[in-house]
Amino acid sequence: MNRSKKNIEKRREEYKKAVEHKMKSAANLADKYSSSYELSSKEKSSISRRNKRIVNRKLIFVLLGILLQTLALICVLSLAFVPFKNSIDSFVEGYLSTEQPKFSTVILEQIFIGSENETENVYYTDVEIPELNTFYATIGYSDNSAKIYYGISDTALLDGVAQLSSTNLPGFGKPVMLYGYSFTHFACLENISAGDLIKITTNYGVYKYEVKEISTFTSSEEPPYDLSAEKETLILCTDSPFGEYKKSQGETFCVIADLVSGPEVVY
Repeated sequence: MNRSKKNIEKRREEYKKAVEHKMKSAANLADKYSSSYELSSKEKSSISRRNKRIVNRKLIFVLLGILLQTLALICVLSLAFVPFKNSIDSFVEGYLSTEQPKFSTVILEQIFIGSENETENVYYTDVEIPELNTFYATIGYSDNSAKIYYGISDTALLDGVAQLSSTNLPGFGKPVMLYGYSFTHFACLENISAGDLIKITTNYGVYKYEVKEISTFTSSEEPPYDLSAEKETLILCTDSPFGEYKKSQGETFCVIADLVSGPEVVY
């Protein structure tokens, strides 16, 4: 019995030692996992901070990309509007500005000496052909009169009316075309009627024309006159509507009158 008790005690001691060993092993394992968990949390914190830096960098790159695209779009739009810059400037200046329009400076000459000859023919060699921008005649309608300059220029149009230099002088049996501003010397044409007489006085004779046709047309329409016709007609053109200075092409007010009297230029 004593040996049995001793064996039992021995096994108890061995069991107790085994339990203690296992408990120590479990504690060591718990400490190991605990240390491992703490290390993993630090790594996660480090990874989180690194991800935030990456996101911030990407956000900066995105914002820079948007800024560069905006600048590029502004440049493209600016280049696209370059061909229309003059039109835009003209619109702003013509319709929003209260200043008077500015014109180019042209030296005007005056050789006009009025003639009273209404019937006698004139020899070609006695007709003094005017130089460009030269005042060589006057035009009168009702109580209105204006100087006629040979050749069209802004300065001439401010001082009078201008003749298209590719058309003939009065008395040569072909169309005579004059142009004037509707807010200055051709403002009187607004009240003209068919049958009215228009007088042109040159330095070699006096010519009278009777109004036959009054019309308006746009640049896309066929004009109501023929500058190559073999008949002397007086063609007066101005901008429409009256009383406005327009820099852009619009409607043209046109008066066509037939020659009634005046000396013929002969060769």
